[in-house]
Amino acid sequence: MDVENPKNVKNVCKRNMREILINERGSLSVVIIGLFFISTACLVVMSNVATVLVAKRSLAQATEAAAQRGVHSLDKSAYYAGKGTMFTVPLAMITGREHSPIPIDCNRAFLDVILELRNWSNDDSSMKRHELQGIVLTNMECDGSSLEISTSSEVKFPFNIPFLNMDSAVLTSTVGTTNQVQEGFYLFGVRLY
Repeated sequence: MDVENPKNVKNVCKRNMREILINERGSLSVVIIGLFFISTACLVVMSNVATVLVAKRSLAQATEAAAQRGVHSLDKSAYYAGKGTMFTVPLAMITGREHSPIPIDCNRAFLDVILELRNWSNDDSSMKRHELQGIVLTNMECDGSSLEISTSSEVKFPFNIPFLNMDSAVLTSTVGTTNQVQEGFYLFGVRLY
């Protein structure tokens, strides 16, 4: 074979390239290994995202439970002050007057909220995610008729993602609520309809 002839060199290069492109040995293992790493990375990311979403719902449930417990702290002195007569309810129905919100004892509500959040933090039931490290009350606003609380918690990821150095995330939740009297006719504190 005459290597000095440029035409022969060109033909030899074409034939070698064709053999390299036609030969498929080892290419399938590279594809399988690549797909394995991509699938594993997707599973890790999906597991972490699912953990955060479920923990966020658990934190929202804990915050709602604490707000409901706090809003049921009745301020008895404000509630029973100026109670009406037996004509109060019929007059309210005729005039279409709205019921005022039930007054909240803000000091007692604060204690009830703290106790409920503590119960949720120490609870081992299926409602609480075990990845939540502890629920912290970050803000509470009470004006005597409504209650708004904000909580936060740290959630641990089940898998560490390489190169990101993230093993947890901080979640927050805010709930506001008020306690209203249900419409209807009340006789001696019993709702008739």
